[in-house]
Amino acid sequence: MAPSLAPDRLNEETARSPCLSENGNIAVKMMATQRRVLLDVLMACWGMGTWLGINGLYVQLPLLVERLPEGWALPASMTVAVQIANIGLLLYALLRRIFTRVKDATYIYGLLMIGALALILNAFLYTKTATVGNTERSMAFLSLTFFAGLVGCTSSVLFYPYLRYFREIYLATYLVGEGLSGFIPSILSLIQGVGGEPECVPSGNFTIPVYPPARFDSTVFMLVLGVLSIASLLSFTIIDSTRIFASERVSLTAAVKDEEAVQQYSLLHPKWVSILLLMAVLNALSNGVLPSVQSYSCMPYGTRAYHLAVALGTSANPMACLAGVWLPPVPSKALAAMLSVAVVPFVYILTTAVMSPSPPLQHQTSGEALVVLSWVCVLAVVSYARMWVYGWARGGGARGMRACGVATQLGSAIGSLLLFLLVNYTDLFTQPDVCSTVI
Repeated sequence: MAPSLAPDRLNEETARSPCLSENGNIAVKMMATQRRVLLDVLMACWGMGTWLGINGLYVQLPLLVERLPEGWALPASMTVAVQIANIGLLLYALLRRIFTRVKDATYIYGLLMIGALALILNAFLYTKTATVGNTERSMAFLSLTFFAGLVGCTSSVLFYPYLRYFREIYLATYLVGEGLSGFIPSILSLIQGVGGEPECVPSGNFTIPVYPPARFDSTVFMLVLGVLSIASLLSFTIIDSTRIFASERVSLTAAVKDEEAVQQYSLLHPKWVSILLLMAVLNALSNGVLPSVQSYSCMPYGTRAYHLAVALGTSANPMACLAGVWLPPVPSKALAAMLSVAVVPFVYILTTAVMSPSPPLQHQTSGEALVVLSWVCVLAVVSYARMWVYGWARGGGARGMRACGVATQLGSAIGSLLLFLLVNYTDLFTQPDVCSTVI
């Protein structure tokens, strides 16, 4: 994807091979494009497990915000629970210092097991609440969301460096798998039938919203996610413990040479700093700001708008990553132009959230379509930009990928904390009485 700072191993190997000397350029191109489809599938399945628990729960938010005590503030509380899971980064760093001979694969196995178990337990416990400071809180749901978040947060500094032991072409398919962690739950939610508008039913001196039942409840939904997490674990087991993909691995000698070659590059170099800042901003938006305001931006247009924005927005992620598999990477100037254009729908999203519960074009089809289109556009551009940055950072070896992972989690934490404070401790975002907004 992006230019690599490390030596081009493929060219070196081609130059040393006598059978490739006659048509070296053609051979290089063929070797660069040849890939094992089965490994692509396994990489995608493994990548799916990283954020499956969190993305799957976000897809359920149109249903959960109607039934859990936090209401529209649930997404902000959920993002904080996820960001607290960044403690996994510190724990991983500590364990690496104590147990220096333990391979990264061992930690990956443990994380994937934790993610699957958290989803299965959440399926049965998510409705359990507790009183905290005279306020009813979804403690079981948020606690298990924390453990699901451990997988995604720690994967940023653990899973990406592991990928350096495979050819670079498989980075994109792994990222496709990360995108599938949102896309597959979105398809499942469409089958589930989440998104019906409530009917206001008189109850004493008040009217209460009664929501149409889904085809199956959140328990079944989370159990399916748990099964998918187990499939991710099995995929990684095949990738790591079998030798059927030995030809697709980068030799240990070549990996060490790459590591030595990039040591001369300082992560404080202006280009590296700008890349890491860009990654921090992108993740502050995608993992902090946008999830926290989505209910306020979309719900005033109806549950259907919220549901479509979540489902289509998460679908944009793997589509953007697939573009990175089959299309050549765009130049940095083209990426900057894409990000500049995406500022317009992003500002519109923030406007609708701040103006909630009476945003522009409310109760109009054009308003519903515009807000959904804005969400899809912004999430697609942010997803593609993140993939571009990861590809660029691979040129820095394990050190560059870990630095990129730290920037990912730092940006996510800052964005989540900021929006949690704004949502819960200011009047900037307002949740109306549901029945008073139904026409």
